[in-house]
Amino acid sequence: MTVDLLSALREGLASEPSAARPSGIEIRQDLVAAAGLPVNAPTAEGRYEIHARYVDGEQRNAIELDSVGSAANRLEEVLLELHRAGRYPLPVSSTTVEPAVGEPITITTLETPHRQFDAWLRNSAAEDADAGRFEDSERGHELSLAYAAALDPLLETSAHDLLFGVWDSHRRGPHGQVRIGRSLTTTLIGLDPIEQAQSAARRDPLNLGEASGLPRGAKRLSEQGLSSIPPQQQIPYDAERVERARRGDDKTPDGFRGGVSITEARYLGFLSFAALRRLGFARYDATEARVLLAALGLYALTLRADAGWDLRSRCALVAQDDMRFDLVGARGRRESFSLSTDEARKLFEDAAARVGVRDRSVQLKAGSALNGLVDNAIAAATAKAE
Repeated sequence: MTVDLLSALREGLASEPSAARPSGIEIRQDLVAAAGLPVNAPTAEGRYEIHARYVDGEQRNAIELDSVGSAANRLEEVLLELHRAGRYPLPVSSTTVEPAVGEPITITTLETPHRQFDAWLRNSAAEDADAGRFEDSERGHELSLAYAAALDPLLETSAHDLLFGVWDSHRRGPHGQVRIGRSLTTTLIGLDPIEQAQSAARRDPLNLGEASGLPRGAKRLSEQGLSSIPPQQQIPYDAERVERARRGDDKTPDGFRGGVSITEARYLGFLSFAALRRLGFARYDATEARVLLAALGLYALTLRADAGWDLRSRCALVAQDDMRFDLVGARGRRESFSLSTDEARKLFEDAAARVGVRDRSVQLKAGSALNGLVDNAIAAATAKAE
């Protein structure tokens, strides 16, 4: 580290206004497609979303390879690995589904789409059997009564929610709904994308149609109720056909996407001190609690970089440098610093020890209602497969 990072965090996250305090930390890592191969963007209806944006002051075409939400989930994945290994010192809540068939399934707030306020937890059975659902229990009410100046219940139940954002969209307390915006925003973009033709799979030699050369009387796979594989061919991307598909005149636009070729990819992010300063606490030193959350974000980023960049099928990227960090001053002055995974871990663990967050996480059981829904889904899937 070339800057006193802890001092900078404390200065930037203190409640007292200061004209000189930094506004946040910018994050960047440069990558390229592995072996120069085309990469698959996230699947969506219709054409790839290629758009113009300014990069280093120049307008270039770009495609989103990982959205803000998806990038946040990948940071949570590396924290989940720490949690499962017993090396994550902050509270994480969970619920366990117990289907009639198969092993129990535990879902943590590092996995649920809406974190602590996800339906899986809200509708799970309360720890007190007489309370019914968890959201109607005393602890559930305590969480819904949290507000910007007193977020202790969330810090003690699912601390990472305060970094990545959480919203209790179903209930409103006297201070309004609990709605915490994300303080750490990251995304991954590919630059100068060129759409590629798609190759279908190799043709199945046992299902070649009328000219297959099969023995007289032999049945093709499709006649036996089995699927077939179409012949290999190059399918050019046809923008007019995609437009017809959007109008409903053509039902097969997805057959025309073979990924995109890119010159480079960039992982970009910002840890906002202004957003973290909105978080208040009644039982903890507010500045130190915010420093803890900022350190959590920095540690997750270094772990994410160490995990590699194979995002999905046919979307492998290779980092070209270490992840870079810039401390951004109030007037735009930037001061670069390096941060290794070991340094980030120590910063985080020291901050966690100073704050001493009480672990009041809940480990719930899904209960009969949710278990029944899972059983119905399994039964429906099994019947469809048969």
